[in-house]
Amino acid sequence: MALLTHWDGEPVQVWQDVWRAPLVEAHDVLGSTNDRARELAVQGAAPFSVVLAEAQSAGRGRSGAVWHSAPGEGLWVSVLLPADEGPPPHLALLVGVAAARAAERACTGLEVGIKWPNDLEVEGRKVGGILCEHGHGSVVAGIGLNVRHRPGAFPEEIAWRATSLEAAHRVRVSMGALATALMHELRATCAAPGPHLAPGVHGELARRDVLRDGRVVTQQAGQGVARGVEPDGALLLEQPDGSRVRVVAGSVRKL
Repeated sequence: MALLTHWDGEPVQVWQDVWRAPLVEAHDVLGSTNDRARELAVQGAAPFSVVLAEAQSAGRGRSGAVWHSAPGEGLWVSVLLPADEGPPPHLALLVGVAAARAAERACTGLEVGIKWPNDLEVEGRKVGGILCEHGHGSVVAGIGLNVRHRPGAFPEEIAWRATSLEAAHRVRVSMGALATALMHELRATCAAPGPHLAPGVHGELARRDVLRDGRVVTQQAGQGVARGVEPDGALLLEQPDGSRVRVVAGSVRKL
């Protein structure tokens, strides 16, 4: 594992200046960018410090799921976000909106959807994921975006449901431009997260919601029809008897 002086063809200091980041670390391989970002938070790193890796050997998603982070195939990055306590329930959705916007800026014409609570989808396939964790006075927001994977490049167990920006966009994507757009959008959406999603962001999330009005099965409340996301980030589930319940944790699967 080595600390890199250059990333995507430019000195790391250049990216630090462009992103207005207090600190940027780029690594060839890390176990997890989130773990390294948490270490930096303990050491006093300021909000919007950034950790990048060309590859992760122990990348993870929610509930400890393995995240496939092959060398040079994606944007594997963690950013420290300001927070007085742990991550608010809707923070992963805010970060998801920022990441979706960034992907669309880097890939003109692409439409990126959000699957509650933390996945990004293109054409019904997963293209990215978010993992927010407490980080010693900050929140560590881990973002994984599949960028260069070609069809057939994913492990067999996820190949049927995964895609990448280039596979969907069919044009070369600049990793630097994507990361720059992401840092800009994170500052715009996550600099001062309140207890609820702002009305504009809540409306945008409704437009991007790939579960809305579809049948799903939730880990917390069983089967039903997804009726959108509440301003505090809860998923509203309409049960078979017509009653509605708030889903605030666990996984959700489309039916």
